[in-house]
Amino acid sequence: NAFVKAIMMWHRVVPVRVLLGRIRQPSREKCILARSYSSIFSGGKTVLESVPPASPESIIEECASIRASVQALNDKFRGPLEKTNQKNTILPFVFLLGNHSSGKSSFINYVCQRKVQTAGVAPTDDGFTIIVPGPSDMDRDGPSFIGDPDMGFAGLRSFGPQLIHHTQLKVRSNIAIKNFMIIDTPGMIDSPVIRDQFGSNKFAAMDRGYDFETVCKWYAQRADVILLFFDPDKPGTTGETLSILTNSLIGLDHKLHIILNKADQFRKIHDFARAYGSLCWNLSKVIQRKDLPRIYTMCLPKAYQAPSGDMSGEDGQSLGRGLVDLEVTREEVVQEVLNAPKRRVDNEITRLTDSVNLLHMHLTVVDHLIKKYQQALFTGRLAVGTAVTVSLAATVGALTLGLPPEMVAALLGLGSLGSGGLFWMQKKSQRELSDQLISDSAMIAAYKELYSRRIAEKDEFLASLWAREHDHLIVGLSSAELRAIDRIKPAETKQLERILEIEIPNLRRKAAPAFNKTL
Repeated sequence: NAFVKAIMMWHRVVPVRVLLGRIRQPSREKCILARSYSSIFSGGKTVLESVPPASPESIIEECASIRASVQALNDKFRGPLEKTNQKNTILPFVFLLGNHSSGKSSFINYVCQRKVQTAGVAPTDDGFTIIVPGPSDMDRDGPSFIGDPDMGFAGLRSFGPQLIHHTQLKVRSNIAIKNFMIIDTPGMIDSPVIRDQFGSNKFAAMDRGYDFETVCKWYAQRADVILLFFDPDKPGTTGETLSILTNSLIGLDHKLHIILNKADQFRKIHDFARAYGSLCWNLSKVIQRKDLPRIYTMCLPKAYQAPSGDMSGEDGQSLGRGLVDLEVTREEVVQEVLNAPKRRVDNEITRLTDSVNLLHMHLTVVDHLIKKYQQALFTGRLAVGTAVTVSLAATVGALTLGLPPEMVAALLGLGSLGSGGLFWMQKKSQRELSDQLISDSAMIAAYKELYSRRIAEKDEFLASLWAREHDHLIVGLSSAELRAIDRIKPAETKQLERILEIEIPNLRRKAAPAFNKTL
């Protein structure tokens, strides 16, 4: 449509390689010599394939093609992947999260070098704002651009009209960002969340009108950089923030950056130590490891800060005034934001890898359950068939021996009654078995049986996959669906294995810097 054409015409002034981030391309001669160290012990046999250079846009297109084939398998076998269109957004984007008054809007204005968002101490925004560079200023409401198939936000429609009406697109000219988007979010607050037995937010729709955690997860999975803001007044104590870390940002550490903003407001080093320690303490409750991720401690220039209560003393001095490293850290965060386009290719490959691994586990576990069900089904049908055969044989034998018709009829009736009763019992047993197979204990037993060796080796990647797959199986697989699904063909499993073992490594080689491609 006209809007997308206008955006794309604007970005034609920047080559596509710049739009996606310049990636240094190795020479063809260097790519030909791709061998692994293991070739030394395999008689000189080349283990790694030679992969010619590829542009970022061609790698992304290849990821989309593979994803389409994977999506077909997912839909066929009720897989855990999202059922809606898997197309990513039209541009790479940076996703900002944080408490209200943590400095998200001020940071956006600083990065854009123009006032785009309204900043203030009180909450100033109750929805998601998508900021896009363009030829002229333009605002669009949620229904108009979420329904646009070329923008890549169509998947948000599944979260309901309340989210759509609380989403806004801002196209701005004369801003510092040219080849990526920034997405601002509502400030997170303390709201009581009650979860049901399956772990979902029972009253999530009561808080904002939509499931905020799941929406944040949708954005975070597609984002190229995620910034999580905290401020000295609320250093990690907001319950909603901690639940987002636990449920929405799990497994996304590689693109998550935690920021303690407004560090120049501290009057004493003691105040800074207490706030920083409080943040680390609260993060340790949701990040289950000894070494916490880096926390970027920074501040914005006074011209970009929202008016707030100054924590400095009467003489106007503050701790941040003499700390140059706050400014250095701020510029490091800005550089991470500016690197978002360059990370789009790697993030696309990572997202594809995660999806294929998750679907492979789903097919493996579901096929194991179907196999058990069909084995019981075969045994039951064999018993019914045997009973019918014995009944018919007895009837034929009675006729051959010339027994009275009354006796023959009695034998036929008894045989039919017995076969019918056995058939009814077999159908009832099948339903009970299918109900048992989708129970939590049966699924966990199947997982332990299939992956016993990797579980014994304490494979953490496997455990993280199972945590997601287990939740999906409990909610998304019914006994009727289990009875209706056919066995997974070996070729379908091998298709996923080929993607994981050959196609995705080749994509990584195409996207890797030149020095990774030669020995």
